[in-house]
Amino acid sequence: MRKRSLILGVPALGVLLFSTGCFSTAEGGAVAEPVGKCIEPAEASRLADHVLQLVNLERAERNLPPVVVNGRLQNIAETYACRMTEGKFFGHRDPESGSGPGERAIAGRYLHYAVGENLAAEAESPAAVMKLWMASPSHRDIILDPTWRDIGIAVRAGADESMYWVQEFGDPAEF
Repeated sequence: MRKRSLILGVPALGVLLFSTGCFSTAEGGAVAEPVGKCIEPAEASRLADHVLQLVNLERAERNLPPVVVNGRLQNIAETYACRMTEGKFFGHRDPESGSGPGERAIAGRYLHYAVGENLAAEAESPAAVMKLWMASPSHRDIILDPTWRDIGIAVRAGADESMYWVQEFGDPAEF
């Protein structure tokens, strides 16, 4: 299978107020209970934590502040990873709703000045997905953007066991 990755940095226009709007699925092949056609690998949390460590290592090597997991961005990443697996698509725009990262952040009630999103499919491990992202200038730019403070990371598998990796970055609005 061909490895795919996408990137999108989405600047918000001012402060946004609350608004509504491939391979084995885990080391050892163990998976948690499927949710529809979206399968959460048994070690999804550990895989996401490893990606976070790798992101922050890359940032530290360049004297950038670490990003921390934000619960709202985490939920957005998890929901979108499942949406892609269930909808059998791969991209920053949901073909059904037309929503992109900015709209998903608003719908997920993440108040922000800007959000950025990295996607990848079919990478075999946290190290492989980070290698893929860091080899792409546009993905690397998202990971190394000094304005990000928050992150949400998800890894999910589809019924065909293709892995979907999602990073949601945010610059939170504070009042």
